[in-house]
Amino acid sequence: MELYFKYLDGMQAAEKKIEGEKHDMVRRGEIIDDDTEDEFYLRRLDAGLFVLQLNCYIMAEICNASIPQVRQRVHQILNMRGSSLKIVRHIIKEYAENIGDGKNQEFRESEQKRILDLLENF
Repeated sequence: MELYFKYLDGMQAAEKKIEGEKHDMVRRGEIIDDDTEDEFYLRRLDAGLFVLQLNCYIMAEICNASIPQVRQRVHQILNMRGSSLKIVRHIIKEYAENIGDGKNQEFRESEQKRILDLLENF
C-alpha cells in the first residue's frame, strides 16, 4: 500500500506538469494529435505509471482472493490516506486499455476482460 501512495503522488505531480504543457500547447494554437498523446503517455509511464498500474492490479487480485478481511483492510487504508476505490479503478481500467503488444488480439481481449472482471468484486 505504501508503494501505491508513493507512486500515486509521483503520478499526480507528473500529470500536473503534462496538463500544464497541454494547456500551453493549446494556448499557442498547436494541435495535440495521437503522436503527442502517445508521447505524454510514455512520459507518464517513465514517471512511474506502470509500477502504479501493477500495484493497483495486485491490490485487485488480492482483494478478489475471497478473504474479506483483506478487502476491508485495503479499503480502510485507502480511505484513511485520502484515496479512493474510484482512483484505483481508473488506473486499472487505463492499464487494461493499454495492455498487449497488438500482435494477438484474442489474448489482449481475454486479458482485458479478466482484468476488468476483477474490478466488479473490488
